[in-house]
Amino acid sequence: MKKILLLSVFMISQPLYSEQTCHDYITDEWHDSRYKVETINGGNVVTDKVTGLMWKQCTEGLSGTNCMTGNKDVLLEWQQALDLAEDSDYADFTDWRIPNKNELQSLSAKNCVGPSINENIFPNTIAFIWTSTPYSEYPIFTRVVEFNYGSDAGVERGDGQARVKLVRTVD
Repeated sequence: MKKILLLSVFMISQPLYSEQTCHDYITDEWHDSRYKVETINGGNVVTDKVTGLMWKQCTEGLSGTNCMTGNKDVLLEWQQALDLAEDSDYADFTDWRIPNKNELQSLSAKNCVGPSINENIFPNTIAFIWTSTPYSEYPIFTRVVEFNYGSDAGVERGDGQARVKLVRTVD
């Protein structure tokens, strides 16, 4: 239980990243040309040409071309995140969902840290983001992806909170 409390406190106090560091010795598979960024019915979305997934460009609570407008501190419990996805009609699509761990980690740029994501495409992506993948070792936990290094961790579904990034499969 101490681990969860520590993780929750860390998530709430996590600041925005100061400066991204990328390493040339690791192949960059997350270059800008991998993604198609567009505005559909007033919503900024990103289609990953490799995975065929469409992402809401900004993390929940944020908007604008640089994802700087709004509230960066929107933290939701897991069930709230699922409900938000189910009720969303962002960009006039109604099939948004919470990504599984592999889908969300597909955005993690392994050649970069602080954050480990393409900032040109997904600006202002902050810390821990819910997935729909259970944490097998502890059934009451669900996995989150931490975008400072692109790693994953488990957070208790009932009490834990994290951020949300919506995804949908492109037809």
